[in-house]
Amino acid sequence: MPISGDVRAVNLLPPDLRGASKTTAELSVASEASGGAGPFVVLGVLAACVAGVAGFVLAGNTVKQRQAELADVTARQQAIAGRVAALKPYADFDAKAKSRVQTVRDIADSRFDWQTALVDLSRVIPANVTLKGLTGDVSADTGASDGSLRGAIAAPAITLQGCAPDQTDVARLMARLHGVDGVTRVSLSKSDNVKVDSTSATGTEAQRRNAAPCGTGAHPNFEIVAFFEHASAAVSAPPAGSSAAAAATPTATPTPTATPSGTSATTTSSQGATP
Repeated sequence: MPISGDVRAVNLLPPDLRGASKTTAELSVASEASGGAGPFVVLGVLAACVAGVAGFVLAGNTVKQRQAELADVTARQQAIAGRVAALKPYADFDAKAKSRVQTVRDIADSRFDWQTALVDLSRVIPANVTLKGLTGDVSADTGASDGSLRGAIAAPAITLQGCAPDQTDVARLMARLHGVDGVTRVSLSKSDNVKVDSTSATGTEAQRRNAAPCGTGAHPNFEIVAFFEHASAAVSAPPAGSSAAAAATPTATPTPTATPSGTSATTTSSQGATP
């Protein structure tokens, strides 16, 4: 049946228990509120430990990987070093060959072209001029000791010694020497008239002709020096007086000379060089 009227809450607990119940409830709520942060702290510590272990494991794996890579690189380096040691004799031989080729090129670039000079010289000497000596050298050592004209210029030079019918032929020879390729200066050291009297000469006629290749009578005996100042050997030649310069001077060989008609001449070799 329906209930009418006001409905009120009725506390059925005895009066002595009503205050205790409220206090107990408040104490339990306070205890729950004060102990709620502990689990989170524990979880945080556990998470930090897990992160530390994971970092340690990752670092260990990275170190092992780097060690493996280092071992591989070391093995390859040792293999390459072995190959280099095996191929070193070939590399040394190649370097030595290149060095010798360069040395030969340097010598070839600094040498004097005696063949061309002597070929040109043979074309300009007049037929009536007789050569008694020819000296070729690349330094001034030859003339430095006796104070001759050859020692005045430190350059390759050819010294001609001979005789001619007269002074005009000597002058003609000097003019022709200027036409030799590479000649920059032609100097006359001497040109003395030497008289040979056939009546006072002793020995056979052939001996008298050999003693005076230009024949009897007064003929100029000359000494002419042709300098090649622009030759590469003039720049690369060792200083005068050095042992290297002396070693660089070739040994002389007899040189054929032009002989006038009706006379015979001997060829003498003087200290110097021919190719």
